[in-house]
Amino acid sequence: MARLEFFVVSEGVTVDKFTNQLSLFNILEGVASNNFPFVLPYFVAVSMWMMEDGDGERDFQVMLRVTMPNLAPQEFTTNFKFISRRHRVLQRIQGLPLNEPGVLRFEVLLNGQHAASHEVDVSRKEMDTEGSPPTAEAG
Repeated sequence: MARLEFFVVSEGVTVDKFTNQLSLFNILEGVASNNFPFVLPYFVAVSMWMMEDGDGERDFQVMLRVTMPNLAPQEFTTNFKFISRRHRVLQRIQGLPLNEPGVLRFEVLLNGQHAASHEVDVSRKEMDTEGSPPTAEAG
């Protein structure tokens, strides 16, 4: 069965239309908000799959499972067949609700089998006494 080369979640991605080169922007490691609930406006989960013997005619299903703190998981699926040795899957998601701080977990599965996960820390921004985010002091 196909083998996962890499899996990452970022805020943005571009694919050059001439070279097919992939560029990722702002890999998600942590998000913070002054107030909860809030909505993560946009992200993209990128997985790269490598063909193995016998995969040429098979249909594969990639599932992205997103588990938010204290909310039911959401699942997004994409099907593909290999047309070359590598196959890249980009799953773009808009408007993910986050109700409270915790761990946001992204899991990628291939034909129902866990392949990898990516965790993002969700936190509350620190506030000063007036209710504004702290500012840096000149030293």
